[in-house]
Amino acid sequence: MSDDRGIAQTASVGVDLGGTNIRAAVFDDGMEILGRSEMPTRAQEATDDVIRRIAACVGEALDRSSVEGEEVAGVGIGAAGLTDWRTGVVVLASNLGWRNVPLKERLEQELDGLRVEVDKDTNAAALAEARLGAGREFRHFLYVTAGTGIGGGLILDGALYRGATGGAGDIGHVVVDPGGPLCGCGDHGCVEVFSSGAGMVNRAREMLVDGAQAASSAMTLEELTTETIFEAAKEGDAVATQVVTTAGGALGLVLADYVNINNPEAIVLGGGVVRAGRVYTDPVERELRRRALSALVEVVRLVPPALGDDVGVAGAALLLSESEKDGGRA
Repeated sequence: MSDDRGIAQTASVGVDLGGTNIRAAVFDDGMEILGRSEMPTRAQEATDDVIRRIAACVGEALDRSSVEGEEVAGVGIGAAGLTDWRTGVVVLASNLGWRNVPLKERLEQELDGLRVEVDKDTNAAALAEARLGAGREFRHFLYVTAGTGIGGGLILDGALYRGATGGAGDIGHVVVDPGGPLCGCGDHGCVEVFSSGAGMVNRAREMLVDGAQAASSAMTLEELTTETIFEAAKEGDAVATQVVTTAGGALGLVLADYVNINNPEAIVLGGGVVRAGRVYTDPVERELRRRALSALVEVVRLVPPALGDDVGVAGAALLLSESEKDGGRA
């Protein structure tokens, strides 16, 4: 592969590995997409079968990009779960049913020795927003994704911060109500059980089962989704409004704590539930600004992400160049 001047370029592949789908994209030196592929993860199948499907997805994306194998710098993977970026082991990924899977080693075998780098998917997304998206003008920011669950990644002093074992920024399991509902992590009252899409559906269902009267005809046990909750809240339904206000307030409280601890310039707030707009983000920002120290929160900007659905694959591809700048896995 070469550019219009005949200068050789190197491609990189980014893979977003989720519990439902595997997405792969091939990028040139300027981070333009040359080819892409998507396949179902089929997480219920054996781990080796899923890894072979990742390799097949990478191969298909490369075929569609017309990139020769010797022109590929490697493959970066953003995995949904706690990951040791130094070893490439997926320590725990509940949506895949994985524990201590040596993904880097196994995938390099499947790809005939092609270099592979692995990290947590939200770390990859934070990196993409820092280098290519909404975080380019900030040296210190928190990337938050609020969807089915709640996750995050930290950019401190312009660099991705992973913590001691790679789990930094996972704000979904900050406890906001010790006596609250049970979370999938085993604790009670994590922000994820209130502020995620799944959490809001569960809280609304509990209220309806307990006899709360919803004005909206869409707010029924049979039709309850995040979409119906948001639409009902926009129409003024009392049950939906309480669920969404509680959800936004809980996340805002966690973000205020983060502001007080790390003094960021911005919070990049994305994910599926944020697409509902101000019905969700207004209570987030209101609680953030009410709870954080005024001298710190006055400099904080709450900004939307800029990269859309490609944030995961772009960030995964960037893991390759970031590792080189860091002198390898530190």
